[in-house]
Amino acid sequence: MRLFIATPVTLPFYSLIKNDLSKYIDGKWVEGWNLHLTHKFIGEDNPKKYEITLNIPKEKIKIKGLGLFNNKILYLKANSKNISFINQQINKNFGLIQDKFIPHITLCRIKKIKDKKFFDELKKWDNKEVEVPFEVYLYKSTLTKKGPIYEKIYKY
Repeated sequence: MRLFIATPVTLPFYSLIKNDLSKYIDGKWVEGWNLHLTHKFIGEDNPKKYEITLNIPKEKIKIKGLGLFNNKILYLKANSKNISFINQQINKNFGLIQDKFIPHITLCRIKKIKDKKFFDELKKWDNKEVEVPFEVYLYKSTLTKKGPIYEKIYKY
């Protein structure tokens, strides 16, 4: 089973971002109900192995500002003093390698930037902010022709 550990994200202004930026880029936008902050992508494995207790902080995750990975991935920046702590717990408990961890919520996989104004438009979203509960789940990911289907299978 294809697995990952993540925090679900509800973004009230997601459709505004999509409408604003779609005229400048071609790409595959993440469905609103699939938005999440990935703490760890696991891949194919047995989910029972990952049903343990993690120390989840009693705080909210601040989401503010847009970013790009190599002009190919458009994402929202996520910030909390404890996001990296969750990643470290997961790595330690499961003997996984500590990778470079940049907390983010993927919005769009960009195929082409049609207009350089796109980069200026990103800055308009720097001050738009939302907070989400720090909930962490083990997800099952099923890939389909219409896109991935994510299912929460365990709450930490």
